Amino acid sequence: MTKREVVRSARKLFGRFGYSQTTVESIARDAGVSPATIYAQCGGKEGLLRALMDMWTTSDLVPSTIAECLAAESSRAKLDALAKGYVAIYAEFGDIIRIVTRAAAASPVAEAYLEVADERQQNALRDIVTGMRDRGGLADGITVEEAVQVIFFHFRYPQFALAADEFGWGAERTTRWLTERVASAILR
Repeated sequence: MTKREVVRSARKLFGRFGYSQTTVESIARDAGVSPATIYAQCGGKEGLLRALMDMWTTSDLVPSTIAECLAAESSRAKLDALAKGYVAIYAEFGDIIRIVTRAAAASPVAEAYLEVADERQQNALRDIVTGMRDRGGLADGITVEEAVQVIFFHFRYPQFALAADEFGWGAERTTRWLTERVASAILR
């Protein structure tokens, strides 16, 4: 129970004040534990950031999205399922993605965590896109790796948040627009 409370406090404070501005002491105070407990049970701030990245990249939404994509009959249905999965992940973990991404700009450890997250995402995309290729759904001349790169580029959280939040498009319009761009670039 204690570790979960500490991670919850870290998520809240990293989101509010930023990773570099949040101290172990402030997390401990918010969670009602000692700083020593945070170091011993959670590995300090770096361990907490890793725990948050793992929450995002290994949540139940990830395998369920992959399974839905793999089960879809057509390549377009696979892409639609993937887009729906991205929206669900962003709704649940958008704050964590922002925390890790912002922290990566100033922290080599956070940058390494973001690289792990990106690698996990691209590996999952390879499985999904391979299914599209195997069904004959990729456009002529598009390799699996190129299709993965197109999807990764378009559906990264910063692009999604830019359109949905800053442009004011909302999640539905953004998802529809991104899905159409990706479909026109990689599908037959």
